Amino acid sequence: MPEGTPFHLLARNSAHRWWRPVVALLVLLGLTLAASVLAAVLLVGMIVFAGPLGTLNVVLPPGHLVEVLSSPLPTLFLSFAVLIALIPPVALTARWVQRRGFGSVVGVLGTPRVRWFGETMLWALLVFGVLFAAIITLQLMSGAPMPAFPGWRRYLAVALLAVLVVPAQSAAEELFFRGLLLQTLTAWFRTPWPGILLSSLVFLLGHGYTDPLVWVELFLMATIMCWLSIRTGGLEAAVAMHTANNALSLLVAGLSGVPSTEQSGDYPVIQVIPMIVAVLLFAWVVDRRAARRGVGTVVGGRVRIDPVTLAPRH
Repeated sequence: MPEGTPFHLLARNSAHRWWRPVVALLVLLGLTLAASVLAAVLLVGMIVFAGPLGTLNVVLPPGHLVEVLSSPLPTLFLSFAVLIALIPPVALTARWVQRRGFGSVVGVLGTPRVRWFGETMLWALLVFGVLFAAIITLQLMSGAPMPAFPGWRRYLAVALLAVLVVPAQSAAEELFFRGLLLQTLTAWFRTPWPGILLSSLVFLLGHGYTDPLVWVELFLMATIMCWLSIRTGGLEAAVAMHTANNALSLLVAGLSGVPSTEQSGDYPVIQVIPMIVAVLLFAWVVDRRAARRGVGTVVGGRVRIDPVTLAPRH
């Protein structure tokens, strides 16, 4: 890629042809389905044969296996861990179809910027930590009863999931949606906004929420993560936001037991509105920090990215 290429055009390299985005999306879909099935089989096997009952599960009736797999903790683990399988399809599609390295999906530097990611992670934990503390405080002030603590053993299992699995799951989703999918769509349209809106819509449809207010929150969050990735030249800020939100959600929800994976139903405004405020606040803070630190926004350095058109100003 020539110097001056912004994040969203990293798939529009010298190998780009008008048909490559179509082929890339089809290959990505096929690889994702295959990887998801394989990951589900491997993860289920790990739970069945190396779970609480170990290899004894092979001699138990099939109904018992269903009971083990449908219990809250394995279900929660599978719902997060299976998404890590998105990473190989992203890497293979970029290499096989678009003739580019996996690093170009990550950002304009071709590799993760570890220090920058660390700073965005600290800001994400601070902003979303205050958010969840405020939500808990408001619920207590409204007279909501304190949930019964499930015990340290069960809570530590949820905490380990939040610390060990969620970061990889969040990075995988960002590589898929804000990385390859956004870049592939933009290689076709050239301007980023159609790709931002389409990838955010796919992200929204990938969740099972039925509350319209949550739809607005998720779509806004996805759009902001696309905007931040382009404005900062990489996925670090988006991964940090995604990780902090998911991990802290589990840590807070785990105080009353293993969180449910059920996403349908109505959600109180007291939970949704603060989340929207936190997303906007995080984006504003990180965008200003990126400008102050001179974080690279294009291949070869930093130029100003217009906040509305997202076009680089050379």
